[in-house]
Amino acid sequence: MDDLIAAMASLTGSSADPEVLGGDRGDVVVVRVGDVVAKAHPADVDVEALRQRVEIAAAHPELLLPPLKPLQFVDDRPVTVWPYGRPVSQADPDGAPWEESAALLARLHALPVQGPPAGTPDRIVRAIEALPPDLPHADVVLRAYELLPPLDMSGRALIHGDWHLGQLVHRGAWRLIDVDDLGVGDPVWDLARPAALFAAGVLPDDLWARFLNTYRETGGVAVTTSEWDVLNIPAQAYVVQMAARALMSGLQAVEPLVEACRRIVTAQDNGDRG
Repeated sequence: MDDLIAAMASLTGSSADPEVLGGDRGDVVVVRVGDVVAKAHPADVDVEALRQRVEIAAAHPELLLPPLKPLQFVDDRPVTVWPYGRPVSQADPDGAPWEESAALLARLHALPVQGPPAGTPDRIVRAIEALPPDLPHADVVLRAYELLPPLDMSGRALIHGDWHLGQLVHRGAWRLIDVDDLGVGDPVWDLARPAALFAAGVLPDDLWARFLNTYRETGGVAVTTSEWDVLNIPAQAYVVQMAARALMSGLQAVEPLVEACRRIVTAQDNGDRG
């Protein structure tokens, strides 16, 4: 690992001491060196798809943090190099850039459709497959997942694919980061995680309204009628994913997410009896 970090640091052109960000993230390593961040992606990543994603970010610096270099390699590991940006503060959710992020997503969804398929459904499946079935409440989460219909990611827009507030940084202005799932998909999935948090009672009504209203006012194409006509199933899928990850990591938000999964199961059971 030390050799990988040193090699990544050498790509940044900075002489500062490297700092590993994000703790233990398995097959992803993120290193900050001064004002530059290098990210080593999994060795088995689709290199051509990643290259396309980096090129899209470079072509749209008004929306996405632009890379400092084309795709690099350390041994067999693909590495991307980015300017450092200030992340959203978790200490002040009311002051988080809900309107700015909604406008960025709306403008992203209006770009020409290009790139590889977005990676959203794979993330949801991986979270469920990693959930130990003997954990408390895992049975409820797994049952809710079983009841979901097939997840439709039919491509009709360029989407981020894994959007949440942690995918924003400020460097002169707010910009989207993390292109690992950027690609062609249904734009409703970029709204589904905050919708899931709202439905679970984690995200306050006013913050959800600020986000959704700004998205619509900026011309967002994901919700043109009643939002829950299109958001219901994607939001349920993200509730299940977030509940699975919260159970494994012990996050404080696990109880409302598990309760939301229980409502999914109860609603389905009541429907079956009807």
